[in-house]
Amino acid sequence: MLDYDQKDFPWTFYFNGMPMPKWGAQWPWFGAGEHANWDAEIGPRDYYIVRCKIDHAGSVESASPHVFLYAVQELLCLLVTERDGVLELIRSANYPQAEPQEVYNGLMEAAFEMRALTQRDGVAFWTSGYQSDQMRLMEAMRRAALPPNDPGFVAAPHVKKRQAELQRVWKQQIKILHAAASAGGVPNELRERLLKL
Repeated sequence: MLDYDQKDFPWTFYFNGMPMPKWGAQWPWFGAGEHANWDAEIGPRDYYIVRCKIDHAGSVESASPHVFLYAVQELLCLLVTERDGVLELIRSANYPQAEPQEVYNGLMEAAFEMRALTQRDGVAFWTSGYQSDQMRLMEAMRRAALPPNDPGFVAAPHVKKRQAELQRVWKQQIKILHAAASAGGVPNELRERLLKL
């Protein structure tokens, strides 16, 4: 793995293979869903998940383009409606050699560019780092675009992570069901069915 020298911070942020304006990966935590309906099908949780992954250096990340479009538009809403609060948050983050307005402007420009690229490309992939990271990003995008039955196909990172998490949860559920069946007190027919899972 590459060494991401702090003197290079912020590393180049690449979205759908394209370099974004400086500071474009520094999404604020500010205001995301303070009074939102967390039971909604799409909402602040989605912004939070993208926000947590957007500034990862050296790893290729992705999101459903529909979810990413929501998240980047939520970022724009925060930048426009909560401008003073976002600037204060940026100021308190104390980014090296950057004025808060410069960071804010970079975020704003990057948000518009990411929105346009998501709509144009129908995908949302990103990484931060160096040119070799940009090449890995583009290769991940290429492989995810292949037909699923192609030997070179590799699912997008958000799909792979979701599938891995589901596999983990399913295995845990089976362990619980097997333990309950083995503990007794379960009718024999049900016990046999549970142990076959």
